[in-house]
Amino acid sequence: MGNLSDVTVNNLLGSDDPTGTSIVGRRSQILTVVRQYPDGASTKMVANRVGLSVDRTRQILDELTNVREIYKRELPEKINLYYPNGKLIHKYLQDSKEIGNQIFRVSIHEGRKTPRIQIQERKYTLLDGENVEGCIFVDFESIPQFTDFINQMIARFNSFKENEK
Repeated sequence: MGNLSDVTVNNLLGSDDPTGTSIVGRRSQILTVVRQYPDGASTKMVANRVGLSVDRTRQILDELTNVREIYKRELPEKINLYYPNGKLIHKYLQDSKEIGNQIFRVSIHEGRKTPRIQIQERKYTLLDGENVEGCIFVDFESIPQFTDFINQMIARFNSFKENEK
């Protein structure tokens, strides 16, 4: 995660101020800046916006890349551009469906090389509203293999249940 001085209560609680007017951790500041540049932000651009050295900014950008908060594209001349992860390709390429007591939101996002499908499990409570419980990204070209894998697991489970009787 980096230095303890870069972590705030806002980081731990998950809140963030997109205006950049409150005191937040460096990771949150950098993530907010990258999200403001869906077409990509260079290390120097981000460093100038948050007031950190280029080296420290690159370090934090790499940490955010490793935890998949953002992704990086390497260009010629050793320039890296950073992008927010999970940018919707089109606002209508997402839908939600309640199945039993679970809510699923499926959306299509830009990926590093190909589109990706994001599957979120969401939960609704009167106190908190709708929140993300977890999610996965699957590269679009891998969806047939992924659905085959799920069908295989269903068949294995059914076989297990039959043998249990």
